[in-house]
Amino acid sequence: MKIKIFLILFLGLFLSTALAAPGVKDLGDFKKIPVLDNGRLKPLDTFARNLLTQFSGMDHYQDQEASRWIASFFFNSAATLNDRIFLINSPDVAQALGIMPRQDRRYTPGQLQQGYRKLAELQDAAAKIPEKERSLAENEIMRVFDNINLYAQLSRSFAFAYPQSDFTITSQAAKAKLGLPLGQDQFSFIDIALRAGEINFNDPQLAQAASNLFRWSQDYKDMPFTVIPSRQEDTWLSPWDALTTDFADDQSRRLVLLWNSMAVSYAQGNETVFKRAARFYLGGIRQALPAEDIKKMDRFPLELFYQQSSPFTWSIMFYILAFIFFVVSFASSKPLWYNLGLCSVMAGFIPHFFGLVMRIIIMSRPPVSSLYETFIFVAFITVLLGLLIEYYNRQWLGIVTAAISGTALLFIANKYSAEGDTLKVLVAVLNSNFWLATHVTTITMGYAATCVGGLLGHIWLVQAVFKKDGQTLDKTYKTTLGILGVALCLTFLGTNLGGIWADQSWGRFWGWDPKENGALMIVLWTALLFHAKVADMIGPRGLAVGAVIGMMVVMWAWFGVNLLSVGLHSYGFTSGIAAALIIYAVAEVIFLLVTTFFIFRKK
Repeated sequence: MKIKIFLILFLGLFLSTALAAPGVKDLGDFKKIPVLDNGRLKPLDTFARNLLTQFSGMDHYQDQEASRWIASFFFNSAATLNDRIFLINSPDVAQALGIMPRQDRRYTPGQLQQGYRKLAELQDAAAKIPEKERSLAENEIMRVFDNINLYAQLSRSFAFAYPQSDFTITSQAAKAKLGLPLGQDQFSFIDIALRAGEINFNDPQLAQAASNLFRWSQDYKDMPFTVIPSRQEDTWLSPWDALTTDFADDQSRRLVLLWNSMAVSYAQGNETVFKRAARFYLGGIRQALPAEDIKKMDRFPLELFYQQSSPFTWSIMFYILAFIFFVVSFASSKPLWYNLGLCSVMAGFIPHFFGLVMRIIIMSRPPVSSLYETFIFVAFITVLLGLLIEYYNRQWLGIVTAAISGTALLFIANKYSAEGDTLKVLVAVLNSNFWLATHVTTITMGYAATCVGGLLGHIWLVQAVFKKDGQTLDKTYKTTLGILGVALCLTFLGTNLGGIWADQSWGRFWGWDPKENGALMIVLWTALLFHAKVADMIGPRGLAVGAVIGMMVVMWAWFGVNLLSVGLHSYGFTSGIAAALIIYAVAEVIFLLVTTFFIFRKK
């Protein structure tokens, strides 16, 4: 059945004719059109970026921005058949579909269409395997199958606007009676739908057109591109569904006709009509929305700026530049390199700060509700702590800490941004701005401080191997001690706040949930280090080693416990991190063994 549906959709796409010179240049208002996607009202530009990221792993196609590509896709779908937008990570999957693997791992819709039957067979087999037992290749098959089906559905989102052979009327009398252009024989679905009440079923051509009208309305039900609010509260429809189920409503009819105008004018390259239709659409939909949704639309320009400016990419560039200046400083002790390094960290911190502020304004909540957001927030706190360390130390220690932690954490965040929308709605268990701003923010800041302490532990051990300067080691040691004190306070406070939230939400303060246990492990380990220091059981070297282990504990508490797939904190689960955690832990153990060996050897 699903093969039949796919073939219906794709056959329509192949029968479409790519326009010789399609499109318009000004998509300003088109980008701002609201789309309800995954429970969030977002601008069409964001929807386009997320869609391309889901398909290809990138939020643009070659030199085209996402909104320009999706306009071509919606209004001239056949022109995108040879666009290499589908990412297949596994060469074995590509070969199984009869496709020659490419180095860039990206393939065209046309190539996937040819191997669709095989893909459907592989998907059927993979779907029978429990999710936790599937291999990487089987998960890849599931992902590619879902993506090509979504592409096929979306490609027909505006097929109602263009002339089709199913709506052929050659009788001049029939065309005159319906008010159709006499010099045209093929018409669009909407041309006939607007005149459905006037159809004479005694005319064979009109009867066939009416029959096709019904068949099309059944074939294109429940389409995924929901952009038209319906009369039912909190329900949005695709243009197809609004056309076939809600067309009697004046508001829905007006909005569908504006979409029709955009589709036709885009195909004709008529920029004036397209811009006017998009502008009228924005005005019409604002009249149809409640005040709360209008406020969300008012934030669309900021979201567009956020998406286009890529603030965290700039931050990564400056943090890397700061580390490069640090490396260059070994060859020259001129203050120039120090000043450039400090300025680079500050230059990266500024877009980092404003990127977080923009996310807070756009989503109206603290930026700590997903793994992606926690990584960019923890990166922000680590850089801030690095700058504070440098303010008091002024010997590269804070600069190096900020540069390494900021770069590493933002790179990891980028991995999660490749999964799609990073501005997602809150899951139900996190739907409380008060507790997000208190418990989640505090515990996440505790993660950040513990990571900074762990990084300082790494630095102390490296300094101990390569330097004999006791003053430098002492400064690093005292800084590490101070940062771990901050980490202990924040994690202890955050854990207790989490208990209060749990008591309010679930009726118990503590339930030995894996995530709760992870937070407790950080508190206990950090407290253990301070007790060991006070009791003279460890010195600077022991504290440095303990700080590094503390960083490993954070990684386990942060997202390692998610691998257990149990507990009430199920909103944070992720997959594919087990191997990365093992590699990280092994690398840390090797680092500790090697550095401690050389430190003992020096003695």
